[in-house]
Parts: sequence; C-alpha cells; structure tokens
Amino acid sequence: MRTFKILFLAIIPTLLLLSSCANVNSNILFRIPKGDEFKFDSLPLKPSEDYKLGVGDRFSFLFGTNSGEKIILNQSGVNTLNEGRNNNNALMNQQRNQFTYLVRQDGYVNLPLIGEVKLSGLTIVDAENTLIDLLAKNYLNPFVQIRLVNQRVIIFPGKGDAMVVYLQNTNTSLLEALALAGGIREEGRANSVKLMRKTEKGREIYKIDLSTIEGLNEAQMIVQSNDYIYVDFKSRIASSILTEVAPWLSLITTGLLTYSIINPN
Repeated sequence: MRTFKILFLAIIPTLLLLSSCANVNSNILFRIPKGDEFKFDSLPLKPSEDYKLGVGDRFSFLFGTNSGEKIILNQSGVNTLNEGRNNNNALMNQQRNQFTYLVRQDGYVNLPLIGEVKLSGLTIVDAENTLIDLLAKNYLNPFVQIRLVNQRVIIFPGKGDAMVVYLQNTNTSLLEALALAGGIREEGRANSVKLMRKTEKGREIYKIDLSTIEGLNEAQMIVQSNDYIYVDFKSRIASSILTEVAPWLSLITTGLLTYSIINPN
C-alpha cells in the first residue's frame, strides 16, 4: 500500500503538470511565429493616408449656406436685422441636437435635404466635397462640415481588461491613447507594443519600443480609428502552473489524508 501511495503521489502531479502546461498563458493574443520569416512593417509616425469612412461609422453633419455665414453669426452671437435677436432657425436647432448619421452596410447614408448618398470609402474631405456638390444644386455656396463621432481604438494594455478608447482628437498619439486606457499594466512589456492598422492591403503590424527614452519619438505616432494596440506581457510560467495545479493537489492531498485516516495500515 505504501508503494502504491508513493506511485500515486508521483504520477498524478506529473500528469496534472503536463495538462496544465497547455493552459499556461493561453490568453496571449497575436503571437508572432518563430523564425525569421515574419517582418514587421515600417513604422509611420503619421498615417500614410487619410481615414476613409467605412461601414458602421457615425458622423454629425453641419450645413450652412453662403459659405457658412449663419454658422459664424450664431457662434459669435450676432444675428442679422431681418432675423432678430430671438430667431431659432434651423441651423441653431441642428447644432443643438447634434444628430448623427450611420454609414450602412451598403455604404450609403440617408441625409436630410440630400437623401441617399454613398460615402463609404471616401475621406472626410472627399465626403464633404461630395455633399457640397449635391447641395449646390439648390443652395447658394453651401458649407458642409462632417465630424466622426465613433472613432475608436481597441487597446490590450498587458494583462488585464481590454478597453475601447474613443478618440476625441484626430491627432491622438499612441502615448495619449495608452494613457486613456490607464497606461501599461504591471506585467506589460513596454519594449514590445504591437499596433495593427487596417489598410487597403490588409492589416499592417508595427512594433514599438517604449521602454527607453529613444522610444519617445515613436510614442508620438498618430493612431487611427480601428487601430488595435496590443502590449505583450511577461510570461510567469511557474505561478501560472501553480495556479492551475493547486486546486487539484489540494483535492488529492485531502483525499489521501482521509484515506489514511480510514485505513491506517
């Protein structure tokens, strides 16, 4: 019986250890394949191209005639004599309500005064010019301003909760985006930050080292909507295995102790 107990105590933990190894750090995402085949893309400090509207984007749409004359007058508090001081015109309501419009799956947007128009695949400037051309058929010197309201990046700051960070500033830097996500976690590796960006060629992957003062220049890289930012983290194999095995070892030890009490021989 003693020999059986020794074998049991030797074999079971070994099997548990081997099974637990498969689960260690299984939550790591975007692993880089081993070897020299994989090459990171060259790091652009500024986006190589302007952001293009895509399916699911939402934006606010501001419109005024006479090259935006009413927008300036209302923002400055000045009204024309004909309109009077208490004039609640359509432009003021538009600014107050801040309606947003969705780019549908077919790439089209339904806009007031214009109707259905395809904006998917256009930059903000191109979309504004498209709307100006359409409105110019019925209005004098139209002014159009489009502002994206759901620009966001997804950040995995090391071990811990991932975050969706909405970009209030179109010139948000990588360092600012990480700060909005609470910074790099304790187990995160500042020398191994991966940024994945969607382009017409697919996702480009850049590697950034923020662990030294030389990385300050890379930290100023401008992020773009729909970027994925992933901070690698240190693999703590021993503690991870212990966490996996500990409940089973406790159960086995309790079982053996109980068995020894019931069968002392």
